[in-house]
Amino acid sequence: MMTMSKRRFFQMAGSAGAIACTPLLAACGADGGAAGGGAAAKPAGKASGNIRFSFFGSVEEKAVWEKIAQQMVEKTPGVKVESEHIPSDYFTKIQTAIAGGDAADVILMEDKPTSGYAKKGFFKELDGYLSTDSSFKQSDYYAVLFDGLKYRGKLYGLPQHWLTQSIAYNKNILTAAGVKLPPKDPNDTSWNWNTFLDAAKKLTVNSGGKVQWGFPLTGYSWTRWRMWVWQNGGEVLSKDLKQCLLDTPAAIEGLQFYADLMNKHHVAPTNEERRADGNLDDTALFAAGKAAMIATPPYFHQLRTRIKDFEWDVAPMPRSKKSAAPLWPDSISINAASKNPDAAFALVRYVIGPDGQKTVTELGRGVPVLKSVATSPSFLQTERDPKNVRMYLDVPQNGVVTQYTTVWDEMERANRTELEPVFLGQRTAKEGVTSLVPQINRLLQQAEVG
Repeated sequence: MMTMSKRRFFQMAGSAGAIACTPLLAACGADGGAAGGGAAAKPAGKASGNIRFSFFGSVEEKAVWEKIAQQMVEKTPGVKVESEHIPSDYFTKIQTAIAGGDAADVILMEDKPTSGYAKKGFFKELDGYLSTDSSFKQSDYYAVLFDGLKYRGKLYGLPQHWLTQSIAYNKNILTAAGVKLPPKDPNDTSWNWNTFLDAAKKLTVNSGGKVQWGFPLTGYSWTRWRMWVWQNGGEVLSKDLKQCLLDTPAAIEGLQFYADLMNKHHVAPTNEERRADGNLDDTALFAAGKAAMIATPPYFHQLRTRIKDFEWDVAPMPRSKKSAAPLWPDSISINAASKNPDAAFALVRYVIGPDGQKTVTELGRGVPVLKSVATSPSFLQTERDPKNVRMYLDVPQNGVVTQYTTVWDEMERANRTELEPVFLGQRTAKEGVTSLVPQINRLLQQAEVG
């Protein structure tokens, strides 16, 4: 049986305050410390007990997660799942609930916070469960996705779908402008920064009352600019995560290219121009026919819902010295304080199994982590746009998975402070990284690698 608890939802939605270790969080200590695997797990099908499941997302995504929980309950009759949809400010509310001893047993996550949560002792280590599960083979999955969910070499989350950045383009606009459609293959060298920029310029119109952008920028967070550094042969951090490498020529050139799209080439609206046009986000601009191309994760449902009047498709990000795109999982974890961890793992295991993964595709916001589902008609349907969904199966060969440190939030704040003026045209990329890199290096000296 699966239920939605209004009491639990409003408790969490209304909670506030700082994160703190409390006696109710048994695994939380002076230095935090990850919770161990505990006793041998029961097989998922034999688990029993009542558990709560917290997740974020739209109303449509809420329905999919409730469907997955219901399917799991039908196959595991000894388990009951209480569903808790948190539509806004999700991670703040989750942290507050964990610190207060009132968090759900199973928690939907993203990759970035996982190692930090594990360090604080919030999540249960999952290696013990997987080692006793004869049906689990990591080779059945896009194995690289597991790397970003580890802390001190142990898994504290499992990927449930993965995302990347790709180009979505309006086929009608490109065809009318005489612009060649981008290739489907990420290794096609004809789709490079030069041809991309040339297309974006041709697709930008601002005359006769018509405003159309070639390629709006998708924001100033490192999650938006990192791929331009990688494509140019640069790196953000050293492989051992001990040094920031943004002051290398390749990285500086990548950052400057991204900034120049708005400030020099003007194929993207400035903040003022965006506000004057209703402050539409990139997806809204694209759906309204006011942007010819945008960078976007595979948010198929969102785009399909909004786009009514034109054909569209997806293509790889353009390349410079090489093809590169970020690769990151949305994940799922177990609360270290769960009183029914075996039942919690039964739900987690169902989500990443064949039946759960087929239903995950209904979210329309990523690629299944289970290869057999990602390569099946469940994901590769071509009845609706975009037609080139198979392209995403090639991304892992050139995709870059970020391994996070325990000071990532502090690094992100420094990035925004020093690089946002670069993207606003107020300083050069070289000036920005000259100020930023020493700050990041100081933070990395304090960091633990996830």
